[in-house]
Amino acid sequence: MRHTKIVATLGPASDTDAMLDELIAAGVDVIRLNFSHGTQEGHRASLERVRSAAGRAGRHVAILQDLAGPKIRIGRLAGGQPVPLAPGDPLEIVTGDGEGGQRRVYTTFAPLAGAVRPGDRLLLDDGRIELQVNEAGGGSIRTTVVFGGALGQHKGINVPGVPLPATALTEKDVDDLRFGLALGVDLVALSFVQTPDDLARARAVMEQAGRPGVPLLAKIERPQAVENLDELLKVVDGIMVARGDLGLELPLERVPGVQKQATHAARAAAVPVIVATEVLDSMRTQPRPTRAEVSDAANAVDDGADAIMLSGETAVGIAPGRVVRTLDSIIRAAEAAYPAMARVAVVHADEGSPATAMCEAAVTLAERGHAQAIVAVTRSGRTARFLAALRPDPPIYVITGQPEVARRLAPVWGVIPVVTDLGDGMVPFGPLVSRLATEGVLRRGATAVLVSVDPDLTRDDANYLRLVTVA
Repeated sequence: MRHTKIVATLGPASDTDAMLDELIAAGVDVIRLNFSHGTQEGHRASLERVRSAAGRAGRHVAILQDLAGPKIRIGRLAGGQPVPLAPGDPLEIVTGDGEGGQRRVYTTFAPLAGAVRPGDRLLLDDGRIELQVNEAGGGSIRTTVVFGGALGQHKGINVPGVPLPATALTEKDVDDLRFGLALGVDLVALSFVQTPDDLARARAVMEQAGRPGVPLLAKIERPQAVENLDELLKVVDGIMVARGDLGLELPLERVPGVQKQATHAARAAAVPVIVATEVLDSMRTQPRPTRAEVSDAANAVDDGADAIMLSGETAVGIAPGRVVRTLDSIIRAAEAAYPAMARVAVVHADEGSPATAMCEAAVTLAERGHAQAIVAVTRSGRTARFLAALRPDPPIYVITGQPEVARRLAPVWGVIPVVTDLGDGMVPFGPLVSRLATEGVLRRGATAVLVSVDPDLTRDDANYLRLVTVA
């Protein structure tokens, strides 16, 4: 089986019933809805299509709502046409909602003019265009073009090395988050996170919406998030290493090191980690990836990522299904090549707790007993995350009574969720194992580790660990 999961972004190229069927058949575990684009009603229709496609396939495919965050953008341009910029050209960026042109463009991000200083760099359109600040103040920034190009409207602005006074949750994000929670999204990603306070604001909205248990992911794409990584890992349910903006906010050569740092730290904290951006970017327009892209995806597997995310490749690419099948093949080959390296990790989350101890014992028992599977029962998903962080060789079949918990575990390494009624009493491991054998999930005669963890140690069935042969 493939342990590392695949996240695919939905877009014009993939948002059809037929293509969703193809993506799920190819191995997609999570579908990302990018709320930087589209309308709420459009996303509602997309979610319904994903749920229908997952139902047809009999898969627990999760839906990830990716909030836009406070992305700084150029405003409208005259006629909607790109503006050509050449090195040496002057360009003024003015606070407001006007229509820009050859020498002046607008942005609605008011704090920008007060945050930059002469000599600072501005990167536009994912770094394709570079400006140098000459003067700033009074709602205006006067710049000179260093590297030019055609500047389209609504393109992003990045300011490397300059802290910006912006919360990660905008008014639009709050509105979108409430909409997504009411719609039933399974996971939420918060963009441009800088401190734990950003997560607290989102948690408050989720509490008010009556869905506090929805996993919240922090996107690591600003230097402040890298600096505060350890604190963020204490309050998030997952992280995404978003290498696009991260590579604009930090020197490019630092991005691979940050990816490894974040991946290793997240695993030690038993927090799932997704590696994202430009994984197989050339496949937007080409049928095959570059050799460098293949190595990059394999390296993410070797680092120990829980999941790898495709963005434009599946949203606007020429062959989304082919991209997923290609990534699936790369991951399988990488996992076969680096099995031992992928397991090098020490889990520090809740060190000394019964849950951690039971999961460590289960993995040790599976490896020493040459088990072909680990079967774990969970009501919240916590046991599954602890087991996955230890990177055992056997697949982890996670039994839960709630479909929403099964979907929340979709991006977690090595986890295969199974939904069945658990009741309130002792875990019915006998019938569960028999069912898995009847359905062909477990091979009769195979060895399996059974584990259940409960924080209430006064219960007779609080902690269960056993090595069995499947009858």
